[in-house]
Amino acid sequence: MAFAITILTLSGAVSSRAGETLLERGAYLMNGIVACGNCHNTRGPKGRFVEGMELAGGLVVAEEPFTARVPNITPDMATGIGAWSEAEIITAIREGTRPDGSLIGPPMPFSQYRNMSDNDVKAIVAYLRQVPAVTHKVE
Repeated sequence: MAFAITILTLSGAVSSRAGETLLERGAYLMNGIVACGNCHNTRGPKGRFVEGMELAGGLVVAEEPFTARVPNITPDMATGIGAWSEAEIITAIREGTRPDGSLIGPPMPFSQYRNMSDNDVKAIVAYLRQVPAVTHKVE
């Protein structure tokens, strides 16, 4: 996947289309090439996504030498990223750090996200701001 993102980015295949709004661009990226929901959508039995829990996190990634619990990235103020500023969300995407400076942890930061254009990362933030907030605490 990393290779595909790199090739598409270098080829210009993921550049913004004329007349596209920031939210439209964010939807295109989130539901396509960046595919944040692959990890951040809550999963139920047999790994299926749980309806109404989009981007609410909870997936456990157990790979030697670490275990990661994928966080809630909905705009919920208590359990998601609703209290984070745009700049803090951008830093989390690009650098893999929380507002307090702590590392989000493997697999974030994802190296290809560091090279996203400012417009693309702002489009992702715009998309994240408009998804329904879900109260879902992830340890």
